[in-house]
This record gives sequence, structure tokens and C-alpha cells, in this order.
Amino acid sequence: MLVSHGVVKVFGFAAVVAVTRIVTEADYGLYAYAMGLVASAVPFMGFGAFQAFVRYSALAPSQSAKFQLHRYALGWGFIGAASLSLLVSLLAPSICRDLPESAPVMAVLAWVIASTFIMEHTKGLARALHLNRMSAQIDLAFAALLLTGAFFGTRAFGIEGYAWAVVLSPVGASLPFMVRLGVHRRAWSRVRQSLAEFEGFWSYGLHTAAGSVFGQAFFAVDVYLLGRLWVESPDDLAVYRVAWLIPLATQVMPSAVAATDFVRNAAMFDDAAGIRSYILQYWKTFGLVSLVILAVIAMMASWLLGIFGPGYPRGAEWMQVMLIGALGAHLLRIPMGNLLSALGRAQWNTWTSAVVLVLACAGCAWRIPTHGLLGAAQVMAVMLWVNGFASLALVGRHMRLLAKDKA
Repeated sequence: MLVSHGVVKVFGFAAVVAVTRIVTEADYGLYAYAMGLVASAVPFMGFGAFQAFVRYSALAPSQSAKFQLHRYALGWGFIGAASLSLLVSLLAPSICRDLPESAPVMAVLAWVIASTFIMEHTKGLARALHLNRMSAQIDLAFAALLLTGAFFGTRAFGIEGYAWAVVLSPVGASLPFMVRLGVHRRAWSRVRQSLAEFEGFWSYGLHTAAGSVFGQAFFAVDVYLLGRLWVESPDDLAVYRVAWLIPLATQVMPSAVAATDFVRNAAMFDDAAGIRSYILQYWKTFGLVSLVILAVIAMMASWLLGIFGPGYPRGAEWMQVMLIGALGAHLLRIPMGNLLSALGRAQWNTWTSAVVLVLACAGCAWRIPTHGLLGAAQVMAVMLWVNGFASLALVGRHMRLLAKDKA
């Protein structure tokens, strides 16, 4: 799982390098603006069906029950995901009124909501069946298709060709494995009978999806407000977004660990000692590694950004600030946030993400007019740490409630 997540990030990095070398900074800036806004809606794909399935599959009494639950979640979730994609695509001209040139790209990228839903549900079923290797293979297939499609699509059709590669790669990677797992076969009558065993399925899913939407919106709010309050040309926006790319890519390690451990952590929701042990072992194993990796990347910031093109190294200072925030994500935000979801505290994540999003909006609105792109980077870095400490405090509260119940 860790290797596959790493390959996805490396290939994704290579795809962006290829695209930025082919198109102008202005074209990539339009894509970055559109994708930043679309990405905010991606976690709401299926209205929480995917997120709820991943957790409740760990509680299913049999393999048959897991398949039944998956068929239900896939059927209704896809209807929701496709509807959301269509809505965003139709509203693209209105959403992109500040940068109207990005509307055609957003109209294409909107369908990544539906395509990502298909891939994540296929990976989720594989993980539920303890087929982590298959989940990793789907990621590897996706990474290969994305890199290939990005190169040839951009050369043939420009930035819209890259957008189509981003949309089609998840579906192309998923289809062979969907057939192997029998995902295309659904038994609706049996599903209705078994769903009663999973009380709270949609409530959990909606809370988790809403929290994820707030989390993704957090990474779009700076781009959106920069477009409204500061940026006169998409060139600056492209450099700023690329400066974020590497700090975000480093989150592959904690994200991969969280994805691998999610099912196991969901099963120990009432084991305070096990939760505490997991947190300490995580910090012991990955804390120093994260610090060293991020420090090395910070020292190489100018050189790394130069890979994207001659105009990108000017974002080195922004990138270094973002890496400080990324350390908070490595140590706290990602592991503690995913742990809360696994423990069934999705609503806590939702409210935490909502509060952090509001604080980030206020901070960016305050700093961007006076400090521009650097101000946006500083606010985002601080908020990553704030989110992390809040999530850690809530995990502690969960353990205290367990101790109180047992007393």
C-alpha cells in the first residue's frame, strides 16, 4: 500500500512536470484554479456511500454481507456522484466567473467526481476483503494511465487534454478489477434485507463526506481568495499551486498508513489502550522520518521547483512555509483525523474541519491583501497545525469517554 501510494505521487508529480513543460504557466494556472474548486466536491462523491462502506464493511459478519453492502453503496452512490458531476459541469461558467477562461476545463474536470467514486469503491471493496495487494494494483494502474494520458493528451489537445486524462484514468484503472471482483453484478433484493444490520450507515457517510469536503475546501480556499483578492494573472496562481504540489505529495506516507490501518482501527473503537498504543507507535515510527524528509525537501526547494520550468523557482519561499505546515499534517492532522473516522467519530471530524475552514477563510482574507501569496501560504501552514492539535484533543476525548463508560 505504501509503495503504491508513493508511485501514485511520483507519477502524478511526473505528469504535472510534463504538463507544465508543454503548456504555458497561464494555461496551467487556469487548470489549477478549476481543479482546486472541483477537488472540494470530490469527497462528497456518492454522498458518503464510499466512506460509510469502508467503515461498516469492517463490522460485516461475512464476506457475503460485505458484497451486499458494497452493491448497495455502489448503486446509490454512483447516482449521487454522477448527478453532482453533471451539476458542477453545468454551473462551471458561474463558478469560474473570476477566471472565465477556466470554465471549459472545469466542465471536463467535474466528471472526476464520478470517476474517482468508481475507483475508490473498487479499492474499498478490495481492502474490505483484505486484498490490500489488489487495492495497490489499482493505484499503480491509475498512476500509469494518468502519466501516459497526461503526456499524450496535453500534446494533442492542450490543457483540456490533461483534464480528460485526469477524468478517464480512474475508470480505466478500475474496470479490470471490477470484473475480477464481480462489482458489476448487483442483487438489490438481498441488499435491502441486509442493510438493516448496518444502522447509521448514511448518517456516518454523510458526516464523513461533509468533513472531507470541508477538508478539501480548506486546500481550495487560498486559491479561490487569491483569485478574488490578489492574482491579476493566472501565472502567479500556477507558481503558487505548484509550490503546494510537493508538500502535499509528501503526505503520501501518513495517508498510506492511515488507509492501510483503517479497517483494523475501526475494529478497536472501544479499546482505549489499543488506540493509545497505535498513536505512540505511529509517532515513534514515522515522526523523525517525516521531520528529516521535509527538512531535506525544504533545502532543495528552488531546485525542485525548477524541474517544472524556469518560472517556478520563485515560489521556493512559499514552498518552505508550506512544508512547515505539512509537518503538522504528517504528525497530527492526517493520522488523528483518519483515526477519528475509523473510531466512528465522523461528526467530530466534520465540525473540526468546518471550524478550521472558517478560520482559514478569515486568515486568508486578512493576510492576502497585505502579504499576497506568502500571506496565503503562512495562514495555510498555521491552520494545518491547528487542525492537527484539535484532532489529537478529540481522540483523547474519545478515550476518556471509553474509560468513563467502563467505570
